[in-house]
Amino acid sequence: MTVLPQVLHVSRAALVLAAAAGLSGCSMFADKSPPPPCPTVKIERDTSHATRFRGAGEDIVDTVLETEVIGYTGECSVDKKTNVVDMSLSVSFLLKLGPASQPVNKDGEHRETFAYFVALPDYFPHPAGKQSFTAEVTFPPNVNQLRYRDGEVHLRLPLGKSMSSGDARVYVGMQLDERQLQFNRKNRPTY
Repeated sequence: MTVLPQVLHVSRAALVLAAAAGLSGCSMFADKSPPPPCPTVKIERDTSHATRFRGAGEDIVDTVLETEVIGYTGECSVDKKTNVVDMSLSVSFLLKLGPASQPVNKDGEHRETFAYFVALPDYFPHPAGKQSFTAEVTFPPNVNQLRYRDGEVHLRLPLGKSMSSGDARVYVGMQLDERQLQFNRKNRPTY
């Protein structure tokens, strides 16, 4: 029987309680070897940003929202007996309103949503191999750019006997439709 990963949102309070419970088991007889490495987290260039347009145009005046994955924070633990990785990630974004964004009220606030994914290619094509998350951000009046960090995503990754935690891969990116993906590929910066 193959055990597949679970990708779930977990509240911060639950993680704090779990961490406190883990600390209470510390002792001077604990294993002194270095902890196993966390899985590798990657942000691919093709899916690192998303541009949403109003209508069929792709000019700057048609831009509603530009979103870019700018980083993540996280931690993991590995159960050496079961070879299961428990990992939490919180992804950070840079958001920029475009000229086609419309305020939602007379005060001039803008409210925009975007979607991103966390994928585990080692478990593809099982549905647990990729999960999408939606975030809604409110821009105060006269603010057209902000940084946003979403809540934590919890991953539980059972590893095969021959796989180490450092070999596991986790991908983070913007959830794009075909038009957005082609736009990114067409407008990819050359370094």
